[in-house]
Amino acid sequence: MQLEVRDEPTKALEHAVEMLRRLGSARSDIACLPEQWYPKPLDSLDELNPLIDIAKEYGMVILSGAFYRSIDGSTYISCPVIGSDGSIVGEQFKMHPYGKENENVKPGYRLNIFKYNNDVRFGVAICHDVVFPEVARILVLNGVDIIFFPSKILNEGIEPWHIYVKARALENRVPCVAPNLCSDRFGGMSIIVDLKYNEVLDIVTPEVVVAPWGEHVVISDIDIESSRRIRSIRMGELRRDYNVGEV
Repeated sequence: MQLEVRDEPTKALEHAVEMLRRLGSARSDIACLPEQWYPKPLDSLDELNPLIDIAKEYGMVILSGAFYRSIDGSTYISCPVIGSDGSIVGEQFKMHPYGKENENVKPGYRLNIFKYNNDVRFGVAICHDVVFPEVARILVLNGVDIIFFPSKILNEGIEPWHIYVKARALENRVPCVAPNLCSDRFGGMSIIVDLKYNEVLDIVTPEVVVAPWGEHVVISDIDIESSRRIRSIRMGELRRDYNVGEV
């Protein structure tokens, strides 16, 4: 979901619910919101109750975006994941706070793996985490089928952000989904990267869907089984028996 920035929390939440209904009506399995679409820290997970109701109504997993959240006296940037039954199945904390976030945000130290329908495994890496290839690689080596990157990217950062998302998808042979905010400052252009395999040439190319300007829900069918096959080939080629030495 590509959302505009709204200054009033109640209106932001009402609008997010309206947009989620579009995804639910399209029978989407998983929905992902961008980082910081809710214009205040998340004081309680109860504030997500309207999203929880939508998850239950449509049987849809919802990655609620990413919010400032205080836990035991420390501030994190957290992505609560809502299961299709409306339960909060877990949270992913941002591993690499960006810029001034480092002054008051504690980084996460654990990458969680979530499940959809007891079969599809997915991970969440928040915004700046996409810059570090180790995050996506660790998730893939632990069996994820798709990675979501809820993001908040300025207009000037869209081009390198797209490169990072496509690189993470290609180098790991894993579909990636990255929603962004849209406003005068934030550039929208949310991106979904799936993979296309040419078996004759043994070449994988990205299949990219990019949202146009303005608010949008972007829906894409992702072939999990296909990416699993080509990922098994790539990870099977990964050598782990070399080291580094000075000469």
